[in-house]
Amino acid sequence: MIIGCIADIHEDIASLQAAFGALETLRCDAVFCLGDIVGFSLPFQRHCARRDANACIEMVRERCSAVVAGNHDMVAVKRIPQHRAGIRYRDNWFELEHAKRARLSRHRTWRYDDCEPPHPLTDASRDYLHSLEEYSVLAVDGFHCVISHFAYPDLSGSRVDSLRTARDPNAHFRFMRIHDCLLSITGHGHPEGFATTHRGEVLFLPFGSYRLERTQRWIVCPSVARSNRASGILTFDTATFEFNVVPLPV
Repeated sequence: MIIGCIADIHEDIASLQAAFGALETLRCDAVFCLGDIVGFSLPFQRHCARRDANACIEMVRERCSAVVAGNHDMVAVKRIPQHRAGIRYRDNWFELEHAKRARLSRHRTWRYDDCEPPHPLTDASRDYLHSLEEYSVLAVDGFHCVISHFAYPDLSGSRVDSLRTARDPNAHFRFMRIHDCLLSITGHGHPEGFATTHRGEVLFLPFGSYRLERTQRWIVCPSVARSNRASGILTFDTATFEFNVVPLPV
């Protein structure tokens, strides 16, 4: 079975169309979306004119067999994460000024106010983003795979962490073992290529094809959206554990 994975679309409809075109060429049996369908950070994303949040949501809803929420998706509809990762959210969190949210979180939550324009979402799009879970455990070809936007305990990626500071993925591996999962696939890190774990460390590998050892692994996909980093998609063969990480055209 060939599974395609997309992540971090950030409203870039042209790149999303290119991603689905590539996945179709690679003959994927199913496609997983790992969150951040919407949201757009001006210092990092390019091509503002290509943004279409509602079109991206509709395409993901129609073509993906499994979808989880990312931090930008949750902020767009003012959802407080279920998995709070040590952050003391208040019920009126999104009504507070950024400075107060920063103090309450000890500066561990992302700042969206100055860099992210408003989300012109339809009611149907909002309902869909509200419906998305923070993680999903999926049975694929005889083993279980968990998908989320980022690593446990911050499954939605709402806390200010990055792949390079996630030096100890043990908490995420414990979460995987609780759910009897051999594989975890996330987005959020925007690697140029992909990232995987090996002997307790996070390794960054360039675009290409890799046949990995069939051991418990955390895999991080590239972003679909064009930004200051190269974008791409990831596929994996559930039988051979071969991962194919393909760049999208610039």
